[in-house]
Amino acid sequence: MGILANKAFMRFYTGFIISEIGTKMFYLSIFWFVQEKTQEPSYTAWLGLAITIPQLFMFIFGVFADRYNRRKIMIITDICSALILLMITTYTYVIEFSILFIAVMFSLLNICNNIFFPTSRAFMPSTLPEEKLVLGNSLFATGTQISTIIASTIGAFLLSKVNIYLFFIFNTITFLFSAFNLFLLRFVLPKESVNETVQPKNRKKEKELFAVKQFINDVVDGFRVIKSSKILLFMIPGVFLTNIFFVTFIYLTPGWSQKILHSGPEGYSLLELGLGIGTFIGAFASGWFSKYINIKRGQILAFLFQSTIVLFPVFPILIVNVFILFLYGIGSGLANAYTMTLIQHIIPDHQRGRAFGTLMSIMGGVVPIGTFICGLLVNYIGLVGVFWMSGIVCSIGALILALTFKFIPIKEQDNKNLLTQVE
Repeated sequence: MGILANKAFMRFYTGFIISEIGTKMFYLSIFWFVQEKTQEPSYTAWLGLAITIPQLFMFIFGVFADRYNRRKIMIITDICSALILLMITTYTYVIEFSILFIAVMFSLLNICNNIFFPTSRAFMPSTLPEEKLVLGNSLFATGTQISTIIASTIGAFLLSKVNIYLFFIFNTITFLFSAFNLFLLRFVLPKESVNETVQPKNRKKEKELFAVKQFINDVVDGFRVIKSSKILLFMIPGVFLTNIFFVTFIYLTPGWSQKILHSGPEGYSLLELGLGIGTFIGAFASGWFSKYINIKRGQILAFLFQSTIVLFPVFPILIVNVFILFLYGIGSGLANAYTMTLIQHIIPDHQRGRAFGTLMSIMGGVVPIGTFICGLLVNYIGLVGVFWMSGIVCSIGALILALTFKFIPIKEQDNKNLLTQVE
């Protein structure tokens, strides 16, 4: 595979994979840590709220990726993430367990993550030729799920057997490794790619008031870019319904495993593993599918897979729940890779960071709402009731997205066969 011989891409990719493994292990452990300490599923929902609130501001974070050196932004966020994790570990181990402290620091950690995400996706085309973008996005999506699989497998065996702080420390080390790897990337990155991510020097001479005004204009431009794309605009309703309630299957699964399945941390890890393996297969398959089907058909297939989530609460059996999350994961893997490629092809480079950030802010902005709603409803209709409602709404959202790609045309790009015009 020619892409594996690309030194710039592989150095970037290696650091990403190592960091992702650590992050997934930390997420897995922190949610079980809070569930075990509090014995209340609602607390893991509130912790999820702390994670998702920063997504409301991704339209701002994306602008940074267009105005400043993307590689340096990623290095800074990795170092800040390592310091935040070190503070969480030290405080909870030496002083006390405090859900408020964990939530605040977790929110700061996810601000770093939400700056890193649009920056890394906007930066990736600098490491690859355009014809390799689908494969590159497929590898990134695949790598994310490989990390989830590794972390979930380790969690299934070790989460209840070793000191949970070892998971925290490992993630701290992986962030530092990622930062160092990004620093070394400067020696193998093509010179012209570096220049693409740096704004002209006359920006330094801008007066402060003008700079603030320009920043606001860039933020507004991000929304304008999304509005100008018919397919991205019409995706929003379906993503709204899917995102607002899929949080249940992320943040309430520790409680589901403990109280409904009676499977403890092993069951929780296996649920995450099923979702991870499915998303891995979907992401990996997207690179292969791109040779035979276009983005529209790929997205329709992806969202049909996701609609199976409605069956999750129907069969409260561990192996069945794992399989349903596996099917949903296949759809997520396909959808993520195709959506990233779609944006990279239809949005110009100088607007790509703000486009990623704005779209993630619009789509992810409903996640805090869903987390808040689920956190409240679990006290009124119970854990099972929340899973039933969430499964139904997520399935409806997925079907709406499938219909969107069926009937809304995508602008054809140059001589690419990835995007097609539907009459």
